[in-house]
Amino acid sequence: MAGGDYEGQVAVVTGGAQGIGFAISRLLAERGATVCLIDIDKARMDEAVTKLKATGAKAKGYTADVTKEPTLQRARDEILKDWGQVHVLVNNAGIYPHAKIHEITEESWNAMFDVNTKGMFYTTRTFMDCMKEKRYGRIVSIVTNDAYIAKPTLPHYAAAKAAVASLIKTFALELAPFEVICTGVSPGAVATERAKSQPWLKERLPLIPVRRAAEPEDIAEVVLFLGSKRNRFVVGETVLANGGYTML
Repeated sequence: MAGGDYEGQVAVVTGGAQGIGFAISRLLAERGATVCLIDIDKARMDEAVTKLKATGAKAKGYTADVTKEPTLQRARDEILKDWGQVHVLVNNAGIYPHAKIHEITEESWNAMFDVNTKGMFYTTRTFMDCMKEKRYGRIVSIVTNDAYIAKPTLPHYAAAKAAVASLIKTFALELAPFEVICTGVSPGAVATERAKSQPWLKERLPLIPVRRAAEPEDIAEVVLFLGSKRNRFVVGETVLANGGYTML
């Protein structure tokens, strides 16, 4: 792999085996990072690692459930044993099953907050101390455009991700004195393979000023700037990467 901004760095990406997460993993690898994927689905994760290694990347998968902190701690310990340090963490793991207010059960509500909010909290807490110790780190969390607008078909998702945006600020305040910078990225409509199979993507396009959906790489590029050494002064903020959708 050619060198770049991430040469010699170790990057951890949760949910990095598909969609936006895989685009982030691939670009990190292209720019020199050793990429550690964390996923609950080992088969899917192993397939993604194989794809990355086929390009000459250094990559390895670690099975963990972001809603279970002990599994994350075990994955962290394995990563530190294998690579010595973690420089970058990307909190990408998430779920977003559509449901209207009257359709949401207690089980579906809890699952949404467990993965999207508690998962980000547990993962960040698990990895932040090794970054603090080295006095360097970048933590980028994926939020969503939906955290800032009314979302009748995804109210629990929007609420869970709004909580993530708040947590980013709290972590940022605690970690900034240790040169560990926490930020977020809020994607709008993204043409992932899953999204392209659903009707809402085409319906959204006329409402986006640039008149197209993002490619996963468009979001990954924003993440890679925020997660790099070049970002020295964007702290605690969540960047809206939505083609101008929320400015209307």
